[in-house]
Amino acid sequence: MPETYAFAPDTITYNSLLSALCRAGDLATARKLFDGMRASEEESKSGALPNVVTYTTMIRAYCAKGLADEALSLFKVMAANGVPPNRITYNTMVQGFCEAGRMELVKEVFDVDLFKPDACTFNTLMAAHCRVGRIEDAMKVFDQMTELHVRRDSASYSMVIRALCESGEFGRAEELVDEILEKEVLKKRGGSVPLVAAYNPVFMYFCENGKAKKARVLFGQLLDRRSKVDFQAFKTLILGHCKEGNFAEGYELVLSMLKRDLVPDSECYIAVIDGFMQKGRMKSAWEALHRMLNSGLRPSTSTFHSVLLGLLKKDGCAKEAADLIEIMLERKIRQNVDLSTNLIDVLFKSDLNDCAYKITKRLYDNGYYIKMEKVIAALCEEKKFVDAAEFTLFSLQKHHELGVAVHGLVLDGLCMDGRAAEAFRLFYELIENGSTSAVAAPRSLVLLHHALEEAGKMKEADFVGKQMRRATARIRQRS
Repeated sequence: MPETYAFAPDTITYNSLLSALCRAGDLATARKLFDGMRASEEESKSGALPNVVTYTTMIRAYCAKGLADEALSLFKVMAANGVPPNRITYNTMVQGFCEAGRMELVKEVFDVDLFKPDACTFNTLMAAHCRVGRIEDAMKVFDQMTELHVRRDSASYSMVIRALCESGEFGRAEELVDEILEKEVLKKRGGSVPLVAAYNPVFMYFCENGKAKKARVLFGQLLDRRSKVDFQAFKTLILGHCKEGNFAEGYELVLSMLKRDLVPDSECYIAVIDGFMQKGRMKSAWEALHRMLNSGLRPSTSTFHSVLLGLLKKDGCAKEAADLIEIMLERKIRQNVDLSTNLIDVLFKSDLNDCAYKITKRLYDNGYYIKMEKVIAALCEEKKFVDAAEFTLFSLQKHHELGVAVHGLVLDGLCMDGRAAEAFRLFYELIENGSTSAVAAPRSLVLLHHALEEAGKMKEADFVGKQMRRATARIRQRS
């Protein structure tokens, strides 16, 4: 070093420079720097001497360039210079030689007396065999781990399980999964965090063969290890559980996806929704549909109608049915007149009168209608004559002629219920709106006239009497 320098760089400094040059891909300059260190060593100069980190850095750089022979040659120099390789050195060479397809060089590494392969070494070998489809060779390496008392980690299992599944050997793959679960391999800390996606083929196999519960146990242990979540794995398990009729577990997986910021697709949601409807769990079906909408997905119109129908048939679900039809109107989902009519009927029977009025108005404002005659008849049967009268007046406003029978049904009900004033109001509105139906129902008019007289409303009774006489006169003229 020039004498003007205040200090000479040490081995750590050299190693940092070598690492930077190798990462930048400048292997030629790195080699010159490395050779400079060795020259100092040979001249017995004090200062920076290559150590295990130095050699391993260069070996890794050669391997990254696919220069396997150069890497092995440097390894031999390392041994000749009395620098003992460490575990990282050996594994770096094994990985580099495997990636270069130089398996004969891997054998040379294994023949080194001081070399004690670990799980990483075996996993690298198995990965190399699996990459070229040599499954049996990979399994031999897998078995050697036990023979050499090297503990298999999660990566060891996932690698061969995936390879076996891809080669169609699902039975052998399942045996290894059973071993994983029995030995709780995934619960043991240390080693690399397993990838959920690596188990997708075995998840698919389990879920297609009625073994979704086993897949769920395996999946749960992977999640406990904080493995990177995988959309396809979730979907496979959701559909698998639904296929086996375990819709609640399928929905729990949907919720687990959402907690992890994964959005289930329409197929996942529909499988759960349909399943809950089959089981009669309509509130759960409605909740799943609501989450589907919040996920930005749009179910088919038939799905909306199916859930609405189920809610209407289920006791205690009137409010949910009302909420659903409100959402359908907001999202411009086509309405079904029978379902809309049944909803209004259910709302009244559930004493949700204000909600019934509100939704009826919204339906008509959006260009839809209900079977008003059916609703009014149901109200009269429930002796809710005032509500029946309001709906009759609403029909008049919408120019919906209900007919003699319906008008008479409401008027008669009001009169018999002691509500002469409400009956007269309805009668008067019918006259004012040009309807002749009420006048043409003699029995209803007689009953109204009598009810008004009993209530002391003589002026209103006289008005009804005049309408009765006019109606009689018209009848005589026609005859």
